[in-house]
Amino acid sequence: MTIAGRPVEYRLVRSPRRRTLALSIDETGLRVLAPVSARAGWIERMLDDKSDWIAVKLAKWSARPAPHFDFHTGGTLPFLGQDLDVTVAPLQRGVRTRVTLEDRQLLVGIDPEAQGLIRENAVRSGLKRFYRSEAERVFAPLVQRHADALGRPVPKIVVRDQKRRWGSCDTKGVIRLSWRLAAASPDLIDYVCAHEVAHLIEMNHSPAFWAVVERLMPDWKIRRKRMKSVRPLPL
Repeated sequence: MTIAGRPVEYRLVRSPRRRTLALSIDETGLRVLAPVSARAGWIERMLDDKSDWIAVKLAKWSARPAPHFDFHTGGTLPFLGQDLDVTVAPLQRGVRTRVTLEDRQLLVGIDPEAQGLIRENAVRSGLKRFYRSEAERVFAPLVQRHADALGRPVPKIVVRDQKRRWGSCDTKGVIRLSWRLAAASPDLIDYVCAHEVAHLIEMNHSPAFWAVVERLMPDWKIRRKRMKSVRPLPL
């Protein structure tokens, strides 16, 4: 589409469950969520009506300072709502990448012979293992607490790499959560867990579903709005 004479790319995602058009803007740009049956002309008219809002939101995202992180030396990364100081340094012994956390300091030890892309991939893999491990540790008790509150069996939890969604719950009751959510503060992680557990009762986003969420978390609206401020992990 064109806004103020400038081309703006967007990703169109059609869903059989969606009845209305929704717009999502984050660090990756504009995403348009539309019903399967929506005609291209209707989508374009809706986008044109929202063009001023889109321009403002895109400008805000582009003005945000990008987190500084270098895979060869380190920098800062968000973790549980705070910034971790990350240092990349050669190991004294061994070649397998080791990641250790102590007093908000994250040390990534790598093979002293690793250089270039090999070094970068080793650091990235080590950090991903760290975040996944911490995510599994933090998410499980939150999901269990909310399931207990609803009188439901503790569901199966799968932690995986999802860049577009923080979490999901399928019709079999399996809850999938992105380890990238570990960048968020604990209260926002708790909101996502409550949201997905609520789907064990209501597999939709109807008023009945949000009533279940409110039973678990009376201030869910505030937390949901704050989710937009979660800094993405550059991994």
